[in-house]
Amino acid sequence: MNNPRTVVVTGGAGVIGSHLVDHILKMGYSVIVIDNLSSGNLKNLAENKNLHFIQADVCDKETKNIYVKFQPFIIFHLAAHYANELSIKEPEIDLETNTKGTLVQLEIARQLGIKRFVYASSSCIYAPTSEALKENDLAMPHTPYGISKLAGEYYCNFYSKIYGLPITIIRYFNAYGPREDFNQYRGVVPRFIEKAIHGLPIIITGNGEETRDFTFVNDSVEGTVLAALMEEGKNQVFNIGTGKAVTILQLAETIKKVSKSSSPIEYLSRRGWDETISRNANIEKAQQMIGYDPQYDLEQGLEETVFWYQKSKYK
Repeated sequence: MNNPRTVVVTGGAGVIGSHLVDHILKMGYSVIVIDNLSSGNLKNLAENKNLHFIQADVCDKETKNIYVKFQPFIIFHLAAHYANELSIKEPEIDLETNTKGTLVQLEIARQLGIKRFVYASSSCIYAPTSEALKENDLAMPHTPYGISKLAGEYYCNFYSKIYGLPITIIRYFNAYGPREDFNQYRGVVPRFIEKAIHGLPIIITGNGEETRDFTFVNDSVEGTVLAALMEEGKNQVFNIGTGKAVTILQLAETIKKVSKSSSPIEYLSRRGWDETISRNANIEKAQQMIGYDPQYDLEQGLEETVFWYQKSKYK
Protein backbone atom coordinates (compact mmCIF):
# COMPACT_ATOMS: atom_id res chain seq x y z
CA MET A 1 0.00 0.00 0.00
CA ASN A 2 1.32 3.45 -0.92
CA ASN A 3 2.14 5.73 1.99
CA PRO A 4 0.38 9.06 1.35
CA ARG A 5 3.03 10.92 3.37
CA THR A 6 6.09 9.57 1.53
CA VAL A 7 7.51 10.66 -1.83
CA VAL A 8 10.58 9.83 -3.90
CA VAL A 9 12.70 12.51 -5.59
CA THR A 10 15.15 11.14 -8.14
CA GLY A 11 18.00 13.56 -8.73
CA GLY A 12 17.18 15.03 -5.34
CA ALA A 13 20.77 16.11 -4.66
CA GLY A 14 20.74 18.40 -7.69
CA VAL A 15 19.77 22.05 -7.84
CA ILE A 16 16.04 21.91 -8.49
CA GLY A 17 15.79 18.53 -6.79
CA SER A 18 17.32 19.62 -3.49
CA HIS A 19 15.12 22.72 -3.31
CA LEU A 20 12.12 20.50 -4.04
CA VAL A 21 13.20 18.19 -1.22
CA ASP A 22 13.44 21.15 1.19
CA HIS A 23 9.96 22.32 0.21
CA ILE A 24 8.34 18.91 0.59
CA LEU A 25 10.00 18.29 3.96
CA LYS A 26 8.60 21.59 5.23
CA MET A 27 5.16 20.34 4.22
CA GLY A 28 5.57 17.40 6.60
CA TYR A 29 6.26 14.62 4.12
CA SER A 30 8.97 11.97 4.29
CA VAL A 31 11.30 12.15 1.30
CA ILE A 32 13.42 9.42 -0.26
CA VAL A 33 16.19 10.83 -2.47
CA ILE A 34 17.65 8.60 -5.17
CA ASP A 35 20.74 10.11 -6.80
CA ASN A 36 23.95 8.66 -8.23
CA LEU A 37 25.79 11.92 -7.44
CA SER A 38 27.17 12.20 -10.97
CA SER A 39 26.25 15.89 -10.84
CA GLY A 40 24.34 16.23 -7.56
CA ASN A 41 25.99 17.01 -4.23
CA LEU A 42 25.18 15.66 -0.78
CA LYS A 43 25.92 19.11 0.62
CA ASN A 44 22.70 20.24 -1.02
CA LEU A 45 20.68 18.06 1.35
CA ALA A 46 20.05 19.18 4.91
CA GLU A 47 19.97 16.64 7.72
CA ASN A 48 16.40 15.73 8.54
CA LYS A 49 14.92 12.70 10.26
CA ASN A 50 12.33 12.46 7.48
CA LEU A 51 14.93 12.46 4.70
CA HIS A 52 16.51 9.23 3.46
CA PHE A 53 19.29 9.37 0.87
CA ILE A 54 20.10 6.36 -1.30
CA GLN A 55 22.93 6.48 -3.81
CA ALA A 56 21.65 4.64 -6.86
CA ASP A 57 21.23 5.02 -10.61
CA VAL A 58 17.76 5.47 -12.09
CA CYS A 59 18.74 3.15 -14.96
CA ASP A 60 19.06 0.30 -12.46
CA LYS A 61 15.93 -1.84 -12.29
CA GLU A 62 16.91 -2.83 -8.76
CA THR A 63 15.83 0.62 -7.57
CA LYS A 64 12.41 -1.04 -7.41
CA ASN A 65 13.50 -2.46 -4.05
CA ILE A 66 13.69 1.08 -2.67
CA TYR A 67 10.09 1.71 -3.64
CA VAL A 68 8.95 -1.61 -2.20
CA LYS A 69 10.60 -0.72 1.11
CA PHE A 70 9.30 2.84 1.48
CA GLN A 71 6.00 2.62 -0.47
CA PRO A 72 5.88 6.22 -1.79
CA PHE A 73 2.74 7.59 -3.38
CA ILE A 74 4.46 10.11 -5.68
CA ILE A 75 7.65 9.91 -7.74
CA PHE A 76 9.24 13.21 -8.71
CA HIS A 77 11.58 12.14 -11.50
CA LEU A 78 14.22 14.86 -11.85
CA ALA A 79 17.35 12.73 -12.37
CA ALA A 80 18.96 13.56 -15.70
CA HIS A 81 22.15 14.00 -17.65
CA TYR A 82 22.01 17.78 -17.83
CA ALA A 83 22.90 20.53 -20.26
CA ASN A 84 22.43 21.01 -23.98
CA GLU A 85 26.14 21.50 -24.69
CA LEU A 86 27.22 18.43 -22.71
CA SER A 87 24.61 16.31 -24.48
CA ILE A 88 26.22 17.17 -27.82
CA LYS A 89 29.54 15.80 -26.56
CA GLU A 90 28.00 12.79 -24.78
CA PRO A 91 24.77 11.88 -26.61
CA GLU A 92 24.87 8.21 -25.64
CA ILE A 93 25.08 9.01 -21.92
CA ASP A 94 22.27 11.48 -22.43
CA LEU A 95 20.11 8.83 -24.08
CA GLU A 96 20.91 6.25 -21.41
CA THR A 97 20.12 8.43 -18.42
CA ASN A 98 17.33 10.64 -19.68
CA THR A 99 15.40 8.16 -21.80
CA LYS A 100 16.20 4.69 -20.47
CA GLY A 101 16.28 5.97 -16.89
CA THR A 102 12.83 7.48 -17.32
CA LEU A 103 11.49 4.27 -18.86
CA VAL A 104 12.88 2.17 -15.99
CA GLN A 105 11.28 4.44 -13.41
CA LEU A 106 7.94 4.50 -15.26
CA GLU A 107 7.84 0.72 -15.35
CA ILE A 108 8.52 0.54 -11.62
CA ALA A 109 5.77 3.09 -11.03
CA ARG A 110 3.36 1.00 -13.12
CA GLN A 111 4.20 -2.22 -11.31
CA LEU A 112 3.74 -0.68 -7.87
CA GLY A 113 0.67 1.43 -8.56
CA ILE A 114 2.29 4.80 -7.85
CA LYS A 115 -0.38 7.49 -7.52
CA ARG A 116 1.45 10.17 -9.52
CA PHE A 117 4.59 10.17 -11.66
CA VAL A 118 5.90 13.72 -12.05
CA TYR A 119 8.35 14.08 -14.92
CA ALA A 120 10.82 16.97 -15.13
CA SER A 121 11.00 17.94 -18.78
CA SER A 122 12.42 21.08 -20.34
CA SER A 123 11.58 24.07 -22.50
CA CYS A 124 14.32 22.74 -24.79
CA ILE A 125 11.77 20.42 -26.40
CA TYR A 126 10.12 23.32 -28.24
CA ALA A 127 10.79 24.48 -31.78
CA PRO A 128 12.40 27.93 -32.02
CA THR A 129 9.88 30.78 -32.14
CA SER A 130 9.64 34.44 -31.17
CA GLU A 131 6.25 33.90 -29.52
CA ALA A 132 5.62 32.96 -25.88
CA LEU A 133 5.40 29.18 -25.90
CA LYS A 134 2.21 27.32 -25.05
CA GLU A 135 2.09 23.68 -24.02
CA ASN A 136 0.54 22.60 -27.33
CA ASP A 137 3.11 24.39 -29.50
CA LEU A 138 5.34 22.47 -31.87
CA ALA A 139 8.00 20.26 -30.31
CA MET A 140 11.22 20.23 -32.33
CA PRO A 141 14.29 19.88 -30.11
CA HIS A 142 17.68 20.54 -31.70
CA THR A 143 20.04 18.98 -29.14
CA PRO A 144 20.34 15.42 -27.77
CA TYR A 145 19.24 16.79 -24.39
CA GLY A 146 16.00 18.17 -25.80
CA ILE A 147 15.44 15.01 -27.84
CA SER A 148 15.89 12.76 -24.81
CA LYS A 149 13.58 14.93 -22.69
CA LEU A 150 10.88 14.81 -25.35
CA ALA A 151 11.27 11.04 -25.62
CA GLY A 152 10.69 10.86 -21.87
CA GLU A 153 7.46 12.82 -22.31
CA TYR A 154 6.31 10.37 -24.97
CA TYR A 155 6.98 7.44 -22.64
CA CYS A 156 5.04 9.17 -19.87
CA ASN A 157 2.08 9.66 -22.19
CA PHE A 158 2.29 6.03 -23.31
CA TYR A 159 2.20 4.75 -19.71
CA SER A 160 -0.68 7.07 -18.92
CA LYS A 161 -2.75 6.03 -21.94
CA ILE A 162 -2.04 2.29 -21.98
CA TYR A 163 -1.62 1.51 -18.28
CA GLY A 164 -3.57 4.32 -16.63
CA LEU A 165 -0.53 5.60 -14.72
CA PRO A 166 -1.30 9.15 -13.53
CA ILE A 167 1.45 11.43 -14.82
CA THR A 168 2.30 15.12 -14.72
CA ILE A 169 4.87 16.72 -17.03
CA ILE A 170 6.69 19.89 -16.00
CA ARG A 171 8.55 21.90 -18.63
CA TYR A 172 11.04 24.06 -16.76
CA PHE A 173 12.16 27.35 -18.26
CA ASN A 174 15.74 28.29 -17.32
CA ALA A 175 15.51 27.56 -13.62
CA TYR A 176 18.33 29.12 -11.58
CA GLY A 177 19.24 29.66 -7.96
CA PRO A 178 21.63 28.70 -5.17
CA ARG A 179 23.60 25.43 -5.22
CA GLU A 180 24.45 25.31 -8.91
CA ASP A 181 28.12 24.59 -9.58
CA PHE A 182 30.35 26.76 -11.69
CA ASN A 183 31.36 24.78 -14.76
CA GLN A 184 31.26 25.25 -18.50
CA TYR A 185 28.20 23.03 -18.94
CA ARG A 186 26.01 24.71 -16.36
CA GLY A 187 23.51 27.46 -17.09
CA VAL A 188 24.30 30.99 -18.07
CA VAL A 189 23.35 32.41 -14.64
CA PRO A 190 26.08 30.72 -12.56
CA ARG A 191 28.64 31.31 -15.31
CA PHE A 192 27.88 35.03 -15.36
CA ILE A 193 27.85 35.22 -11.55
CA GLU A 194 31.24 33.52 -11.33
CA LYS A 195 32.77 36.09 -13.65
CA ALA A 196 31.03 38.99 -11.93
CA ILE A 197 32.12 38.17 -8.38
CA HIS A 198 35.71 37.74 -9.55
CA GLY A 199 35.73 40.87 -11.70
CA LEU A 200 36.36 38.93 -14.90
CA PRO A 201 34.81 39.64 -18.31
CA ILE A 202 31.25 38.37 -18.69
CA ILE A 203 31.14 36.64 -22.07
CA ILE A 204 27.89 36.69 -24.05
CA THR A 205 27.66 34.27 -26.98
CA GLY A 206 25.54 36.16 -29.48
CA ASN A 207 24.51 39.81 -29.59
CA GLY A 208 22.87 39.92 -26.15
CA GLU A 209 19.38 40.44 -27.53
CA GLU A 210 18.53 36.75 -27.29
CA THR A 211 15.79 36.17 -24.71
CA ARG A 212 15.03 33.50 -22.13
CA ASP A 213 12.54 33.10 -19.29
CA PHE A 214 14.74 32.96 -16.18
CA THR A 215 12.84 31.36 -13.30
CA PHE A 216 14.01 31.44 -9.69
CA VAL A 217 14.16 27.90 -8.32
CA ASN A 218 11.65 28.58 -5.52
CA ASP A 219 9.03 29.38 -8.15
CA SER A 220 10.00 26.30 -10.16
CA VAL A 221 9.51 24.16 -7.07
CA GLU A 222 6.20 25.76 -6.11
CA GLY A 223 4.80 25.08 -9.57
CA THR A 224 6.01 21.49 -9.43
CA VAL A 225 4.37 20.79 -6.08
CA LEU A 226 1.08 22.40 -7.08
CA ALA A 227 0.94 20.33 -10.26
CA ALA A 228 1.82 17.13 -8.40
CA LEU A 229 -0.64 17.41 -5.52
CA MET A 230 -3.68 18.89 -7.23
CA GLU A 231 -6.15 16.68 -9.06
CA GLU A 232 -6.19 19.29 -11.82
CA GLY A 233 -2.55 18.49 -12.52
CA LYS A 234 -3.15 14.83 -13.34
CA ASN A 235 -2.25 13.82 -16.91
CA GLN A 236 -1.34 17.40 -17.80
CA VAL A 237 1.69 19.26 -19.15
CA PHE A 238 2.65 22.61 -17.62
CA ASN A 239 5.11 25.33 -18.54
CA ILE A 240 6.77 26.52 -15.34
CA GLY A 241 8.43 29.86 -15.95
CA THR A 242 7.67 33.50 -15.19
CA GLY A 243 6.02 34.53 -18.45
CA LYS A 244 8.55 37.36 -18.77
CA ALA A 245 11.21 37.56 -21.46
CA VAL A 246 14.67 38.76 -20.40
CA THR A 247 17.52 39.49 -22.80
CA ILE A 248 20.91 37.96 -22.08
CA LEU A 249 22.33 41.49 -21.89
CA GLN A 250 19.71 42.42 -19.26
CA LEU A 251 20.69 39.32 -17.31
CA ALA A 252 24.37 40.25 -17.39
CA GLU A 253 23.69 43.84 -16.38
CA THR A 254 21.41 42.79 -13.51
CA ILE A 255 24.01 40.35 -12.21
CA LYS A 256 26.60 43.14 -12.33
CA LYS A 257 24.22 45.40 -10.42
CA VAL A 258 23.34 43.01 -7.60
CA SER A 259 26.94 41.79 -7.20
CA LYS A 260 28.34 45.33 -7.39
CA SER A 261 30.72 44.11 -10.09
CA SER A 262 32.81 46.15 -12.50
CA SER A 263 33.23 43.24 -14.92
CA PRO A 264 33.22 44.26 -18.58
CA ILE A 265 30.73 42.59 -20.91
CA GLU A 266 32.23 41.01 -24.01
CA TYR A 267 30.75 39.15 -26.97
CA LEU A 268 31.54 35.99 -28.91
CA SER A 269 29.81 34.47 -31.92
CA ARG A 270 26.80 32.32 -31.12
CA ARG A 271 27.56 28.62 -30.81
CA GLY A 272 26.80 26.66 -33.97
CA TRP A 273 24.37 24.27 -32.30
CA ASP A 274 22.37 26.99 -30.53
CA GLU A 275 19.58 27.96 -32.91
CA THR A 276 17.28 29.43 -30.29
CA ILE A 277 17.05 33.22 -30.32
CA SER A 278 14.00 33.40 -28.07
CA ARG A 279 12.51 30.87 -25.65
CA ASN A 280 9.89 32.26 -23.30
CA ALA A 281 6.92 30.73 -21.51
CA ASN A 282 3.22 31.32 -21.71
CA ILE A 283 2.16 30.22 -18.21
CA GLU A 284 -1.58 30.85 -18.47
CA LYS A 285 -2.44 27.15 -18.28
CA ALA A 286 -0.56 26.68 -14.99
CA GLN A 287 -2.01 29.89 -13.61
CA GLN A 288 -5.57 28.93 -14.43
CA MET A 289 -5.52 25.20 -13.66
CA ILE A 290 -3.28 24.92 -10.58
CA GLY A 291 -3.04 28.50 -9.32
CA TYR A 292 0.64 28.88 -10.14
CA ASP A 293 1.79 32.41 -9.31
CA PRO A 294 5.55 33.08 -9.57
CA GLN A 295 6.73 35.42 -6.84
CA TYR A 296 10.28 36.37 -7.79
CA ASP A 297 11.25 38.96 -10.36
CA LEU A 298 14.70 38.73 -11.93
CA GLU A 299 16.45 41.09 -9.54
CA GLN A 300 15.00 39.43 -6.42
CA GLY A 301 16.00 35.98 -7.58
CA LEU A 302 19.48 37.07 -8.56
CA GLU A 303 20.00 38.86 -5.24
CA GLU A 304 19.34 35.62 -3.35
CA THR A 305 21.48 33.64 -5.77
CA VAL A 306 24.45 36.01 -5.74
CA PHE A 307 24.28 36.26 -1.94
CA TRP A 308 24.52 32.47 -1.70
CA TYR A 309 27.53 32.32 -4.03
CA GLN A 310 29.29 35.12 -2.18
CA LYS A 311 28.83 33.35 1.15
CA SER A 312 29.68 29.87 -0.14
CA LYS A 313 32.87 28.11 -1.16
CA TYR A 314 32.41 29.54 -4.65
CA LYS A 315 33.47 33.01 -3.55
